[in-house]
Parts: sequence; structure tokens; C-alpha cells
Amino acid sequence: MRVAVFLLGILILPLAMPGAVAWRADGWLTNEYIGGERISLGDEFGCHGMPDNNVLDDLSVILECKEYLTSQINASKWGSEPLSFGVPTASADSDILDALRVEGFRVAGDQIPSNTNDSTFWTLERSGGSLEKTIASTDTIEQDIETNGYANLYWEAQVYDTNVRRDKDVLSWIESQDYWFTTWGEWFSSSHPASESDRTDQSITLKGTSANNGGWNVPGNTYFSIEGVQITDVSRIDEGILNELTIDDHHLKEGYRILDESSVTLTIPEDALVQITWVGEGVNVQIEEGSFNNFTPFMAVGHHTTDLFEWSSPFQESPIRFTWLIEPQPELQPSWILPMLAVLVILVAPVAIQYTLKHDKDMHTHSEEE
Repeated sequence: MRVAVFLLGILILPLAMPGAVAWRADGWLTNEYIGGERISLGDEFGCHGMPDNNVLDDLSVILECKEYLTSQINASKWGSEPLSFGVPTASADSDILDALRVEGFRVAGDQIPSNTNDSTFWTLERSGGSLEKTIASTDTIEQDIETNGYANLYWEAQVYDTNVRRDKDVLSWIESQDYWFTTWGEWFSSSHPASESDRTDQSITLKGTSANNGGWNVPGNTYFSIEGVQITDVSRIDEGILNELTIDDHHLKEGYRILDESSVTLTIPEDALVQITWVGEGVNVQIEEGSFNNFTPFMAVGHHTTDLFEWSSPFQESPIRFTWLIEPQPELQPSWILPMLAVLVILVAPVAIQYTLKHDKDMHTHSEEE
């Protein structure tokens, strides 16, 4: 009886400590060939929440998820701290957004209505639909780009126990388009156009600016145009080198591309000095925020990602870049089966022992009589 009670206590102990272990880390994040490879390619890791808890119910989950993520992997090749947070609702009150700002997040999505006019905090809504087979649509992507100016698709590798398949035809079409394959945090961090440093009748010097408040140290995108001239040269006049981009460059890097005789797109780092020269009498100079290589920003978001290998493996050869909204894997909940078995042992064991002893005694008595 004492042994059975002891066993019951051991089996019930996990149930008496429900908060001891609620989740376990996703080992693929720290894996060199999974998490490390996604970082080197240019993917981003953001936060979504913690198992059975989200930001709508408890603001402390913001810091908890951030600490979990940063203990496993850097947020991006551009910076270690995460900038992106997935809010599981179509709206977020000021308390949530303020709490996200305090913890260093600068982008929230992806069902919240977009607001990319605030240089300190963006919200990005879903745009373009899903990558899921039978749901993905090139028409939807094109329509939403026309409406919003960008594509922000979502991807779920698994819904409950069902594996989700990507639409290979739509994926192939996306990869053939002139898109800038980027992520939430990268786009936010690169949205700082150069400023004018000097100007003559035949040239202008632009100086790279710093990233938006709280953004990663990412080169900024600038669109420059001047009417009535022919641009003849674009080059750095400090110690750096600015390479010419081509139509095949779809991932953010320093460089420039002359779009036509009077306009150029540039991606230049902070404090870099770039001189643009031309021939002709120029008028109406424009220096404004641009998009990398003058392409449409295209992002894909892995929602509620608990198994990076499962979610990212279909895109190992794809130029698409993902913002993975990370959440730890939920720990298996304690089962009542073992305690019930222990109770059954407590009830049955004394009877079985008594029966065995009585049977042995009867057998011994019978043997002596013979």
C-alpha cells in the first residue's frame, strides 16, 4: 500500500505544477543548416506569442517571446533584436502598440490596417492572400499590389494535423516577377532616403542617412529624378564603392540602377557620399524615398511558426524571403492516464496480494496434509 501511494504521488506531481514547463524550444532555430541558413539568406525572425497565451490577453508575453527568440537566434543578418510582432487580430489598441514599442518592436501585422506613414512604427496588413494550393492567386496578388503598393502573403505549413501544400505554379510565377523580396523589418529599416549634401549645375551629391528610429543599420532606398537632363555617372566620392545593380538583383544590397536618362534608384548606407552627374539644363529635382531597385516590395510571412524545418523546407530554393513569426512548441500536457493507473494499482494491489497469500497458505496446508 505504501509503495502504491508513493507511486501515485510521483505520477500526480506534474499535475500539481502546471506552470513548470509550458513550452519547449524549437531546435531547428539554432540548427546551422536551418535557422542559420535562413538568416544568411535574408529571412527575418519575429515574435508571435507563447503557447496558450497571446498579446491580447497578457502584455507580458511580448517580452517573454522576445527573450525566447533572442536566446535562440538573431532576428536578422542586419540585427540581433527583433523588430516584427504578429498580432492575432484585425485591430490593436494603443496599450498593445505602446508595449511593443517599449520592447523595441517596430512593425506589427498582419491583419491590422496598414500605416506606413509613421516613421517610428508600422502596421502591415495582409496583402495578396496565401501561398497555399487552391487558395493562392496571381490575380489577388496583382490586385492587392495595385491597391496597397506591396504584397504581404501568409503561409501556414500545418493546420491542426493537416499538412498544407504550397501552390507551385503561383510560386513559380511570383519568383519570375520583378519584385523586391524583402521582410517586414528590412523594409522598415531601409525606408530612409538620402539627403542632399551639395549641388552644382551639372551634379548633385547625396548623403546616406541613418535608419528609422529603432531600425537595423540597413542602407536606405532613394529615388532621384531631374527633368531635362541625361544622367552620365553615379559614383561614391568618399572611400567606398557603389556597384551598379541589374534587373536580376532582387535582394537588398548597396548599389544603384539608372532607370532612364533622368532618373536613378539608389541604395546607400549611412554617411556615404554619392555624386550624380548629368548633361543638360535640369529642372524639378526630386529626392524621395524609393524601393530597392525600383521594385515592388514582396514579403511572405510564416504565421505562428513552431517548427521552422516544417514551415521553411518547401522554400529552400526560393528567392522569396520570409518573416517567421516564432512561437515555442507547446509542451505535451500532463495526462490523467498514469494517475488513474496508480489509483487502480492502489485498489487492486491489496486484494491481489491478499488473494496470493491466501492461495499460497492453502497450497502449503494442502501439501502438509498429503
